[in-house]
Amino acid sequence: MKEYLTMREQDKYRIIKAVVNGQKTKTRAEIELNLTRRQINRLVQTYHEKGRKGFRHGNTGRKPATTLDPDLRRTIIRLYRTKYDGYNFKHFHEKLRETDGISISYTALRTLMDRTNTLSPKSTRQTKRMMKDRLKQKARSANHMTRREEALLVEVSLVDPVKAHPTRPRAKAFGELLQMDASMHKWFGERHDYAHLHIAIDDCTRQIVGAWFDHQETLNGYYAITEQCLTQYGLPYRLLTDNRTVFNYETKRGSRDNTPRANTQYGYACQTLGIELSTTSIPQAKGRVERAFGTLQDRLVKALAEHHITSIPAANQFLETYVPRFNRQFAFKPESYPSVFEALPAGIDLDRILARFEFRTIDNGHAIQYKNKKYRLITETGKVIYLNRKTKVMVIETRTGQLFVSHQEQVYALEEIPAVDAHSAAFEPVPQKTLRSVWIPPLSHPWKQRSYEQYLQRLERRQNKRRHPQ
Repeated sequence: MKEYLTMREQDKYRIIKAVVNGQKTKTRAEIELNLTRRQINRLVQTYHEKGRKGFRHGNTGRKPATTLDPDLRRTIIRLYRTKYDGYNFKHFHEKLRETDGISISYTALRTLMDRTNTLSPKSTRQTKRMMKDRLKQKARSANHMTRREEALLVEVSLVDPVKAHPTRPRAKAFGELLQMDASMHKWFGERHDYAHLHIAIDDCTRQIVGAWFDHQETLNGYYAITEQCLTQYGLPYRLLTDNRTVFNYETKRGSRDNTPRANTQYGYACQTLGIELSTTSIPQAKGRVERAFGTLQDRLVKALAEHHITSIPAANQFLETYVPRFNRQFAFKPESYPSVFEALPAGIDLDRILARFEFRTIDNGHAIQYKNKKYRLITETGKVIYLNRKTKVMVIETRTGQLFVSHQEQVYALEEIPAVDAHSAAFEPVPQKTLRSVWIPPLSHPWKQRSYEQYLQRLERRQNKRRHPQ
């Protein structure tokens, strides 16, 4: 039986045969084959010992050492379509190694998935187009598509093209720009309600510097990630957010006194801390945080499911260990870039800076109503303060639940007035009153009603200029 030779091997055999028969010189063979004299001598010896079959490559007809076992290939495909359904290929490759003990290179896994016409949830538009053309070609040929491939062809055919947006370079320094946003998603699985994940991500290093779950996209959620960033890294230079009323000024529609909404206090806190705050209505302008949400919605959901986490408190506790692992895998090292984070000033109390501000009016009983409860104003020594009826004051609620009132240049504490008196003067002995001191912020504290109102007036003038440019 004649040995099969490739075109290159056939040329070698023909030229060496001519050398042995005296039809060519070894010098001519060196030139034609681009080989040295030592190699030509070795081929001549091979011709004498083995003849034609000696020019055939030794690995011809053998399976490569890296060939996957057919049973292993079927196991991998079965795991992806059952246990790891919806995982992207990179995440699936990690789970095969960590959980199932299957060692396979990522390139071999991608090749296996491609040969079985399996599409990743994170496939690019180019990959989807190539898959679409391949399935259409298979549909036109004699090879019939499976039901899964038919469904995949419909899926890739219905993909809408994404609009192009200009690319912006990353910031140069760590802490120069932080992007903040919240994502509403079924983070705890399809059987659970929607939740909102608030994150702050550095534009330079892609480091997540703050993450917090909440039921809604709230001011408390943004305060939580801001506090995480300030305590762990320091004061950033600039924040970029969307145009929600949490960050942007807007008055209540139909309000006679132009009463501001309570959601503008985040900007006031940034002004107090010396952080520049800018907003945008274009999601693509916050591409880093939007891309991070895409990865988190793919990986964090599965991580929460693996640890059987279905509540927001447990999820926030899980983020303490998950975010550092996420940063190590997907972010750049902050040490490789200059840092512009500034240390917090000594003695600053974030609990009283990241607070809520709302306006109330003194009623006929010289008290205010806040969250369906009555309160009276007191000083540091516990003395009750009586303001005139219809006096407008500003209520401050700290993140720990402490309540204060700011009126002009003074700050007072609030004491709840119970609906029913806890002591009966006619039937019970009179209890001895104990003098207690109440912490009142000094005049240098930013809790000043006049300062806050001036801040709102500046925002209103800025909004009017945007709406009615000259």
